[in-house]
Amino acid sequence: MEFRKIYRYKTVALCALFLVIGLFLGASGQYIMGPNAAIILSRLGVPIDPQLSKLLAVQNLVLDRHVSPDLDPATMMENAIRGMLTRVDGGYTRYESPDEARETTEMGAGEYSGIGVSVRMVEEQVHIENVFRGSPAQGAGLLPRDIVIAVNDDNIRGLLLRDITGLIKGPVGTEVHLTIFRPALRSTLNVTITRARIVVPVVEAKIIQPDLAHVVLTQFTTTATGQMRQTLQNLEQQGVEHILLDLRFNPGGHTTVVEDIADFFLEPNLVIYKTVNRAGEITEHRTNQPRLFTGEVTLLVNQGSASAAEILAGALRDHRQAKILGVTTFGKGTVQQGFSLLDGSRVWVTVQTYRTPAGVEIDDAGIVPDVVIEATEPLADDKQLQDALEYVKENLLGN
Repeated sequence: MEFRKIYRYKTVALCALFLVIGLFLGASGQYIMGPNAAIILSRLGVPIDPQLSKLLAVQNLVLDRHVSPDLDPATMMENAIRGMLTRVDGGYTRYESPDEARETTEMGAGEYSGIGVSVRMVEEQVHIENVFRGSPAQGAGLLPRDIVIAVNDDNIRGLLLRDITGLIKGPVGTEVHLTIFRPALRSTLNVTITRARIVVPVVEAKIIQPDLAHVVLTQFTTTATGQMRQTLQNLEQQGVEHILLDLRFNPGGHTTVVEDIADFFLEPNLVIYKTVNRAGEITEHRTNQPRLFTGEVTLLVNQGSASAAEILAGALRDHRQAKILGVTTFGKGTVQQGFSLLDGSRVWVTVQTYRTPAGVEIDDAGIVPDVVIEATEPLADDKQLQDALEYVKENLLGN
């Protein structure tokens, strides 16, 4: 028995020696000895991850033998992280470099020069997730789910998302040419868009007639709560009894913000939405403030209404039987949490799914409207909005 113990310790020590030698002999030595030694050690119970060792070995092998001496190991590792996350859940779990993390934060409440879209990488393709209302992109006819193939006639496949968005953005007044694939039509489109100063809109309101107002909520940014509160207070003071809450092209945002805004329309202690974590535990998120707007509300949605916009629509329908007009929403029923790393980069991880108060799952299915009102061309006329307002006037006012 004692002999076996000594033999095992010697084996472990020998394998450890091989691993150390592999790590210091350079790429070829590491490629041959590092992963193999790690596998042996892991089988002996030593906590060495052979896959991580393999990744490092491959990186060093390429750095040592590749014809180009200018490869950047940091960039290679960053790309490896991106590749690891690409197919986790369709791009929602994702990595952001320090620059991308700052840009995401700025987009949540700031402004920039570009065309007015949000995009995400899905299996090495750039998908347009949302088109901001009133933006050059909307004016050019871009739609959610469009896929960007080329920028200024240059193929973008293989580029980082940060680099692609950098190509799309540019000085105000300059043009960018995009080649777009539209899956719904199975066709390719070429559009030239003039860049503009994109002020990420949050809340806009217009009184249509004394008892009806059109309120646009374009994103659940950190500033949305205050702006919506002020807007609703003003409308209440002016005697508006019904609002058409326009959530078209609303990509969502902070869940804490949608909770605050739901407070404005619902009585206290009502479930806004339910989240389900990886253990299957259900958490109910409830209102906790007195209702601010005493009038009625109808919602207008489209395929660009996503995430927090779907949460709010589901809550108002379930609790207030609010009518939903438009077309089926995007169908994003997951919640991402951002984890910042030491270098300023960030990883967004899908940590929960969510359901409406009635328990309806939204992911992939979206919210189906009570009354279908299709968008028609040209978009500038916004006949969908006009039809929605007419529906409210004829069917809901005074009810």
